Amino acid sequence: MQLASLLPLAALAVAAEYNPNIHSSWETLTPNAPPPSGALTVLTSSFGIAVSKITDEAELSSISAYESTVTLSSEEASSTEFSSSSEEPSSSSSEVAEATESPDLSKYLTVVSAKSDAALSLTLNDTVLVDSAGRIGSIVANRQFQFDGPPPQAGAIIAAGWSITQNGTLALGESDVFFQCLSGNFYNLYDQSLGEHCNAIRLQAVEFV
Repeated sequence: MQLASLLPLAALAVAAEYNPNIHSSWETLTPNAPPPSGALTVLTSSFGIAVSKITDEAELSSISAYESTVTLSSEEASSTEFSSSSEEPSSSSSEVAEATESPDLSKYLTVVSAKSDAALSLTLNDTVLVDSAGRIGSIVANRQFQFDGPPPQAGAIIAAGWSITQNGTLALGESDVFFQCLSGNFYNLYDQSLGEHCNAIRLQAVEFV
């Protein structure tokens, strides 16, 4: 297994605990595409995420070409449909559900790290991403990835639809591509590029040891 440098809690944190048995209207705020085939949508044991920069020039060119067609708008209510993962999008929810019945976690969590108090610790509850403080992973109107609530802040446009692909990366809908964008002296994460100060990345799921 590979060792990873975990994403710290402060990088995404913006409160009652999430209760998966209580349906909330914000859970319908999902991407317009299902998770990739075979993706994991439930993981009750805690895990972390680590940033993995995309460096392949051909893939970066493809991502850039797609992103140039995307108009950032506060009124958008769906995530990008681009997927550069090697996996094909699932054509039915049953294909994803089969992966959650008795999954071999070693296929999904191939990177490990020691857990620290500063590390972002997550669980995955039927495509809802929850941190250790009970906050919900969401995409807000400016396309930033953050944790808040529950419920997520009023500006949230996506609050469910998360999964872990068979490549061990965090996906939103069918896409596992995110963007790390410089804002002043620090970086924020987004599901769409905001311009030249952004790097295409993947978020690797990390097993705590």
